[in-house]
Amino acid sequence: MHWWSQQACDAAAEAQAADPSPGNLMAAAQVQALISLAEALHRVASLLEERDDAETALR
Repeated sequence: MHWWSQQACDAAAEAQAADPSPGNLMAAAQVQALISLAEALHRVASLLEERDDAETALR
């Protein structure tokens, strides 16, 4: 887990603990979904960078 995703998870957990209303529960779930999406995009970007570096090295 990256530092930014850990911070987002911590913030969502704190908000949920402070006010466990249905709205905050939904917001925490949305934060988790966005974190998952961001981590997936980060992995894709890393793979593309590696591929570009490998292609550059072959030239």
